[in-house]
Amino acid sequence: MDQIRKLSSAASHPLFLRSGDGVLLLDAQGYVLQVNEECCRFTGFGTNYWERQSLQELLPAEHRDSYFRHLQGGLQGRTSNMEAEIRHRDGHIIQLSLRFIPEEAEQSQHIYVVMRDVTELKRSLQLVEHMAYHDTLTGLPNRTLFQIQFAQMLAAANGHEETTPFAVLLIGLDRFHMVSDSLGHNWGDLLLKQIGARLQAMFGNDHSVSRIGNHEFAVLYKRVVGTEEIVETTRLLHRQLMSPFKVREREFVVSCSIGLAIFPMDGKDMDSLMRHAALVQSLEKEQGQGIYRLPQDKVATDSLKRLELEYDLRKALEREEFELYYQPQYDIQNNRLIGMEALIRWQHPKQGMVSPGEFIPLAEETGLIVPIGDWVLRTACSQNKKWQDEGLPALTVSVNLSLRQFQKHNLIGDIVKTLKETGLHPRYLELEITESMAMDNIEQVIRKLNELKDLGVRISMDDFGTGYSSLQYLKKIPIHKLKIDQSFIRDITKDPDNAAIVSTILAMANHLRLEVVAEGVETTEDLQFLLNKECRHAQGYFFSRPLPKEQFKQLIH
Repeated sequence: MDQIRKLSSAASHPLFLRSGDGVLLLDAQGYVLQVNEECCRFTGFGTNYWERQSLQELLPAEHRDSYFRHLQGGLQGRTSNMEAEIRHRDGHIIQLSLRFIPEEAEQSQHIYVVMRDVTELKRSLQLVEHMAYHDTLTGLPNRTLFQIQFAQMLAAANGHEETTPFAVLLIGLDRFHMVSDSLGHNWGDLLLKQIGARLQAMFGNDHSVSRIGNHEFAVLYKRVVGTEEIVETTRLLHRQLMSPFKVREREFVVSCSIGLAIFPMDGKDMDSLMRHAALVQSLEKEQGQGIYRLPQDKVATDSLKRLELEYDLRKALEREEFELYYQPQYDIQNNRLIGMEALIRWQHPKQGMVSPGEFIPLAEETGLIVPIGDWVLRTACSQNKKWQDEGLPALTVSVNLSLRQFQKHNLIGDIVKTLKETGLHPRYLELEITESMAMDNIEQVIRKLNELKDLGVRISMDDFGTGYSSLQYLKKIPIHKLKIDQSFIRDITKDPDNAAIVSTILAMANHLRLEVVAEGVETTEDLQFLLNKECRHAQGYFFSRPLPKEQFKQLIH
């Protein structure tokens, strides 16, 4: 009779009656005595099935030892958690979070187990984690995973007494932009998928193929028997890529330039090997001799051109050859201009307008990015304050911070000085950092960002989805905004993968109470998708290209 009263009392416990999770009551041997309706609902099994079942026997073998330890801990009065899987009545696997709660009574021999179905949450987290290391278009490893694999190969090679040579191949697609420009981005994306698949088929699992840039792939060739062998492999690769691709019944022939660097002959660290391969690739693109590899001394002479560009880059600041363009950002729910992103341009006296994609990497490599970045920050703040003083609407200006800038020990002092000298209120300045920057020495990053936040400066994470930010740390980083990379917005209404990724990011940002800006909005369809998903902010060519200051002033006048 006492046992019946206890079970009746358990069934009326708030855990059973008001919990939105599945709840079971177990005896000391782990057999089910009571079960609530929610548990029956998400497992598909009725009350009769559960009663007197051993929960341990329902779990996969690999979870049973852990389960037994948690059960014993509960009998000793300890509350604990574990994760496990169970098979639904229909046959599919459910991922569960189990919480063991002792019954609040002296000498209790009963345990409450709260079961929560976390299957969808796990899938969402796996999708975001996969995004961090893989290119969403081709499915290949992205630059982040490429660098991790490269570092692992270097560590393994340097850890052996007898050095095992390996190679890195950089593959650049020449004039590929013509496909997208003439036929649209969707055609270009379909062609890139085929190129990635052909590379993967050629190298298989023996070597690692990655997409490390918009029109650039890389191969880590894990074991080089001899120079002639790898050069011949590279030549075969070139011929394979020159074979026609067929996209929607139309044939394309892709021209490419390949640069090869071999460890340890051409370099003993990642930077030197990548630099060597990039220089060989550049020379191959210019001369097209099909040599694919050059001795280190020959590469050194070809570096003279880069030195000339570096010299011009050093003089560009004092010659006032840089200028800022501004791209507007909109609150798309209310059709209201809310801010702008400051973007640097270089008006070279001989070459004309030089793309940031050409000079920014060189500036980062040489350290020139620090004075250039300081100039961008000061100029953007000064211009924004000037417009405000002229009576124009007060807008937030976003400025990208480079890794070297962010790592400066006096960064906070420099920003305070800039704001004081220009007179711009901190709330009208937004600093953009990348995911990789945020994950570099995370504790120091959090401290520095908190100092900026205390100043009143806003922080956004740029190109979100292309790096490797950990969800565990993302909620700890004091940022205000995520900027969804434009590669995910492109063809968002046609590519279900991109649509799923953007929806996941928006849901995650909403959960973390972060604002979101979608970059690269180009069509009405893109905009409508974002509106339907309740994304608030966006920028892109649909609204406006980046504009010189005179034209941007007319836009906000």
